[in-house]
Amino acid sequence: MSAAFHPTPIPWSEFPAECLWYFVPMSVLHLILFVAFCALVGPLPWWQPEKFLRVALFFGLLLFAGSIFNGLWSCLVYDRLYDSEDYVFDFTPFWPITNRVINATWGEDHGHLLGVTLRQLQLIWFLFALSTWSTTAYLYRWICGQWPLNMSGFFRRSAASNPGS
Repeated sequence: MSAAFHPTPIPWSEFPAECLWYFVPMSVLHLILFVAFCALVGPLPWWQPEKFLRVALFFGLLLFAGSIFNGLWSCLVYDRLYDSEDYVFDFTPFWPITNRVINATWGEDHGHLLGVTLRQLQLIWFLFALSTWSTTAYLYRWICGQWPLNMSGFFRRSAASNPGS
């Protein structure tokens, strides 16, 4: 006979740590994806080297936004709508949460859905992922509008955006 399951949601005081738990390991994945992108696209004749900086900015902003939304996921969703035994971080904007994640076992225990269906949880994941990508795109467009990027000066203000020059 097993004991009753009592979820213990992650408190908001742990929000910075949850963001960091995502940021550190996922920075390796983002770096690998950036290098792979550069290796695939770099040799193409139409690709301009100045665009590498823009791609690096986008990957960095996606990592930052993903980290923030992982912290929100951990504090708002985990142990409120589901529990998993092997929790490091379950939110990434690349792939949705699945039964495999929830049902992962640790010893004889496994995770649970808490009052929602898997489809409802995946819809919530979709809203988090959409918010992550939208935030990344917004910040990218805003930064590129404020500081046009080029290889010679990384972030150099254009004459049009700086009327004093």
